[in-house]
Order: sequence, then structure tokens, then C-alpha cells
Amino acid sequence: MKIFKSPNMIFNFKHLKKNVLFIYIALVSPILLGQVKFKNTSNYLLFEDASTGEPILVYNDSMAVSGPEFSHHFKINFPKELNLNDFKNNQYQINGINYFVDNGCGRVLEFKNNTFKRIDNSFKHNNQYGGIPFQYKQTMYLWGGYGLFTHKNILTYYDFLAGEWLKQHQVNIEKVEPRSRIFSLIKDNNLYFFGGDMRSNHKNFETKNLKFNDVWRLDFKDFTLHKLQQHNDNFEFIKNDRYYYPRVQIENKIIHISTLIREIDIFKNTVKTYTFKNFKNIKSVVYHKASKNISFTYSIDGQTNGALSQPYEEFRGSLIKETPFYKDTFLTTLLKYTLYGLGILIAIFGFRHLYLRKKKRNFNIYYSKNTHSFYFKKTPIVLNNLSTQVLVYFMNKQSEYFLLNELNSILTTDLDTDNYITINKRRERVLKELTLELSSILKTPQESIFSLRKNKFDKRLKEIKLNITIAVKK
Repeated sequence: MKIFKSPNMIFNFKHLKKNVLFIYIALVSPILLGQVKFKNTSNYLLFEDASTGEPILVYNDSMAVSGPEFSHHFKINFPKELNLNDFKNNQYQINGINYFVDNGCGRVLEFKNNTFKRIDNSFKHNNQYGGIPFQYKQTMYLWGGYGLFTHKNILTYYDFLAGEWLKQHQVNIEKVEPRSRIFSLIKDNNLYFFGGDMRSNHKNFETKNLKFNDVWRLDFKDFTLHKLQQHNDNFEFIKNDRYYYPRVQIENKIIHISTLIREIDIFKNTVKTYTFKNFKNIKSVVYHKASKNISFTYSIDGQTNGALSQPYEEFRGSLIKETPFYKDTFLTTLLKYTLYGLGILIAIFGFRHLYLRKKKRNFNIYYSKNTHSFYFKKTPIVLNNLSTQVLVYFMNKQSEYFLLNELNSILTTDLDTDNYITINKRRERVLKELTLELSSILKTPQESIFSLRKNKFDKRLKEIKLNITIAVKK
């Protein structure tokens, strides 16, 4: 090997070639504000590093970038006979190691020390495309999918010792329609799923999906299947998701990303629809639980892809609408209207109770024609003659407003003067005495005994009304 020496440094062609390669990578691959652009629009792989929790993008078989800003370049070893694109959908993390399963099941790759290594003794099954990948007790599973011209409702798992995929028995499997591209999420050792594609001819995109909207739960402890409620029929994005729009689980919600962002929460019975803050044609998505960031690839111009990592709250835009997820069953509808009816009845009886209570309280005061006196229950109310006459006038106009001046004819019968000031002072005194007496007897606030208002035709005139109902007896 030819070597050039200098007083300070020694170079050789091998090291020079390596250095030039990485300088070229750093210059050619544009990275701005946490994003990277790459030319290959289909054969790439985006995933989360199981050991660091950071995103990794492999986009040229041997080239990769990682880190929150995709700023770290490094070389990757990937089997030359395989395609990155075949391992996008079924990703697992077990004991800090990344595993990737062929989209149609079969082949298994392990990622350690920047190297992808095939570890299975299987083959490309072509049997479970669009299945649900999940793991339980350090074991990789795959439910459902499409392949060999049929949809599946099988559950398979990978045996690490044998390097083969085996079938896991499920209970009540005959009741679940085979399907692929299923909406799913994991919570508390349970797989919840609904929707999906179950067309008889997968290539005939004019054929409508058969109608099924049941929500299912697969219990990992004994692999029993349980049918839950039905979701609403009017979610077109669930029934006709033919364009492989990305989905990702964030906490206990399924995030469906198309031209809009939808958060499906089957536990809180909500589907929230959001805009994008900055719309992009999203291709693949990874959510990072530790940082709560979302990493994604997107199409830029049909020839170039971009990759970006940012907080989910910055990715999601404004809320457009919120709708219930579940369909009202006959029982829930009956219960809802029963509760509405009970609410109305409670309100009616409540108002009736208050009315009767008030009426009963008011009727505790009555006027005796024989004695020309007022009584509370059976106890006489001590009033002077003038106050009694005024209260009789109010009684004869019960629940009616009348002009305050109408009381003057009663208040002036024993006066030799028609002086307004004198009459006004007498009227104020009588009304105050009545207010104090009735308030004390009925145990109610003084301001509740009478109501005053201005006359609607002449604002200078005042009107008054007694707020107490008085019964009349012989």
C-alpha cells in the first residue's frame, strides 16, 4: 500500500477513501432544522432505536441517519438480497433489540451494532400482509392479514429457538371475519381492533367492503376473543381506507393520518378530527413514547422524500370536530331516552313541589270576612284599621300590578288634607309596617313581600304588586 508521510500526520489511501465518503455524505445529504431529504421514494426504513429511543432512517441499503434532528450519519449493513421496503410494517422491540418481520410474514431480521442480520429458518410467506403486529412476554405475534388470495383471521407467533412461525390457537375464532389493514391498539395485555379490509377480490378496488363494524378484544392471557360494541357506520375513513394511510398508537388512541388527522379513542368514545399545522403527504410514522415526538417520512415531489422529527403537538393542527365513536344500541338508546324522560319528570315534580310549597306557605295567611281580620294559620295578625284596609285592597288585586297612587283613596279617608307629602309619608309608613309584619310571620326576606316597577306608559308613575297569595274565608 502506498503511504504518504508528513511531519505531523500519516495518510493512506484506504483512510482517505473512507474520509472522503463521509465528507461526501455530509455535503450531499441536506439536513435543515431537524429534517433530511433523500431521493429513493420507496426503498427505505424508518424505525425507533430500541436502545436509545431515537429515530433511525435507513434510505440507501448502507446509509442511515439517526437522532432527534437526523444529524448523525453512519453506515449500515443490510442483507443485499433483501429490500428495506419489505420490513416497514412489522416492527418489534424486545430486550432492547429491534426485530423486523417481512410484511407478509416469514423472514425475520435482528438489528444490533448497526447491522441487520437474518435470524429465521423460514421463508417469505406472502400470507399476512396488513396483519397486526404485537408482542407479549418477549414473543412476536401477527394477527390477520391478506395473502394467497384470501383474508386471514389467524394468529401466528415466532419461535426464536426453531426460527419458525407457528399458529396460536384462539377461542371463538369462527366469529371473527378475516381481514387485513386493521385498526388496532394495545392496552393492558389486550389487543383491541376493528375495521379493516375483507374484500373477496383484493385487486378489485371497485368492490365495496362488506359491512362489519364490531370492535373486538383479544386477551393475551388466554387468547380469547371478545366482541364489544359496534362503532358508528358513518366513518368513511374506516370503511374505505384503501390508500394505506399511516396509523400509529399514541398513548391509548389510534392516530389516523390522511389529509386530516383523526384521534380515535375507543375508551372515551370519541373521534376527534384535526388539521395539520403544516400539511405534508405522510408516508410512514413512528411515535417515541419517551420524548413524545413523532418521526415521519413524507413525499416532497414524487421523486424525493423528506424525514422529520417533532413534538406531536406541533404536528397536529386545530380541532375541527368531535363525534362519538360507538353506535347507539337499542338498549343505550332506550337508556338515554329513559334518562331524558326521568330528567324531565324530576324537573316537573321539582317545580311542582316548589310551587305547592310556596302555595301552601302563602295560603297560611287568610282573610275572614266575618271578622274583617287576617290570620296566619289560626293566629290573628295584629294590624291597625288602615293597614287592614290596604292589605284587603292588595288581596282583591292578587298577582296584579296596579298604580301606587290607587292606595291614596284608602289612605285619605280620615284626613282633612290632600297634601301630597303627607299622603306619601303615610303610604310609605303603612307599606313598611305591612312588609315588616308579613316578613316576620312568613320568615321570608322583606324584599320578597312586594314588587315595584315603573309604568310602561308613564315612567314617572310606579306600580306595585303583592307577592303573597291570601285565601278568603267567611
